[in-house]
Amino acid sequence: MMVLLLGLFGCGADMEIAVGRMNPAPAASGSGGEAGGGGEAGSGGEAGGGGEAGSGGGGGNGTIPCDVLPSPIHRYTFDGVGNVVTDLIGGADGAILNGASLDGGGGLTLDGEDDYVDLPAGLLAGLSDVTVMVWVVRDRGGAYLRIVDFGLTSRGEDPVEGEGGVGTSYLAITPSTGFEVRGVSVLVSDSGVTGEVAIHAEPTLEDGEVHQVAVVFDGAAATVALYLDGALLGSDPVSFPLSGIQDVNNWLGRSQFDADPYFGGRYDELRIYREALAGCAIEAAWNAGPDRP
Repeated sequence: MMVLLLGLFGCGADMEIAVGRMNPAPAASGSGGEAGGGGEAGSGGEAGGGGEAGSGGGGGNGTIPCDVLPSPIHRYTFDGVGNVVTDLIGGADGAILNGASLDGGGGLTLDGEDDYVDLPAGLLAGLSDVTVMVWVVRDRGGAYLRIVDFGLTSRGEDPVEGEGGVGTSYLAITPSTGFEVRGVSVLVSDSGVTGEVAIHAEPTLEDGEVHQVAVVFDGAAATVALYLDGALLGSDPVSFPLSGIQDVNNWLGRSQFDADPYFGGRYDELRIYREALAGCAIEAAWNAGPDRP
């Protein structure tokens, strides 16, 4: 059983309530970076910082009530048709590239060949904390394909595929890696592979089901945490602020590393919060499910 601690504050005293959660997702374990798994060939591999199983205590600062989520600053429900992904809150609409389009039922399916979504630059600008939360169904693809990759490549903005660029800074989510711990992972760096912090976990999202993946970058605590379906997979310290990530290429389905494959699968919703949400808030969002307009 994993225990989540909910902080209650009032009357000059702090209290904690332990909430049991049966059968949590498998805990993260540390491994190296992107070497030997088809990604970042010739770039030295993304050196990982290994997730600490059961650490992090919930990921955020715990001061945000769990029964009332704050409004995200960007929200994409993939509703409608065509090749424009509408931001229902922040006005940062994105473009669907290379042939994919909205299916009219509140979803976007990428083919795993070359489809991806290009969101506007600067989604993380001015933030010290962030929670990136996405509901997704994995279809196919190899190691280090990207569900989300906000960052910059050595080839600059909107690089041409095949030029061999590598990531210079990024916040990225992948459903699988090339290491013994092969599952869902978060990768963050302000200085390429040499400065990367990585949390690797067991689940590979290959069951064809909808999953919620959330990453919490807590600037005050100097930590990054990874969640799957409301359960904490791991948390690691980071030595750089969120502002160290230059989110020029904000992509869904494409990696800052040119050698990595494209993501194949369906997106149901993407939210970006300016807060470092506590674990109980992420679990509440998972239980509620993705919103629909």
